[in-house]
Amino acid sequence: MSEQIRLLDRDGNLCTVNIEDLIAIRPTADGPEFHTKDGMYFYPTTMEELQILFKDVGFERLDRTNLVNMNHVQAFDPKARRVYFENPWSKDSQFATVSEANVSKVQHLSKESQATYKPVRKPLFGKG
Repeated sequence: MSEQIRLLDRDGNLCTVNIEDLIAIRPTADGPEFHTKDGMYFYPTTMEELQILFKDVGFERLDRTNLVNMNHVQAFDPKARRVYFENPWSKDSQFATVSEANVSKVQHLSKESQATYKPVRKPLFGKG
C-alpha cells in the first residue's frame, strides 16, 4: 500500500493523493504546490483550509486562534471559556480558548461544581 497525503485541489476540496504519484513539489509565496500528471494540489496554509483538511478526523474551530482535536478534550470551564485535555485540570494544564459563538460545541463538557456557599437564613427585609 502506498503512502498518501491529504491536500486541497484548486477549488479547495479535500483530496487524497498517493505520494508516489507526485512528480514535483514547487515552493510558492502561498505555500507548496504538489503536481501530479493529472493535476495540481495545495497544502493548506490558512486556518480555514486546515479546518477542511482535519474536520473529518475530529478537529473543530473553537476560536479564531485554534483548531482543537475534540477527541482529546476532557473538560470545559465555562467561566474562563477554556477546554482542557485532562480532567481535573490544574493551572499548568494545556488548554484551548473557546469563543462565545462556539460555546455550544463544548457546553456538554462542563460540570457545574456543587455550590459551596451557604444560603442566607435571615430574611432580607424586615425582622427575622
